[in-house]
Amino acid sequence: MRLSKDRQTASARVKLGKWVELDARTDFSPPGLVAVGLLVSGILLSTSVLVTAAGRVRTRRIQARENRSLPR
Repeated sequence: MRLSKDRQTASARVKLGKWVELDARTDFSPPGLVAVGLLVSGILLSTSVLVTAAGRVRTRRIQARENRSLPR
């Protein structure tokens, strides 16, 4: 595999009205695409861990409120 020839390219152009025009272009080598994929998957996995932890904290808070309101 030759990295100089095996490159993926993408380009986009967005035009908003008469005054705004955005152009974007990128190119990646195969190892670069793998690196981006690993970064995105790591971000998604860490987000799911944070959401799960936040759900547990919320459940504990609700249970603590319910336990305080019960007469002993």
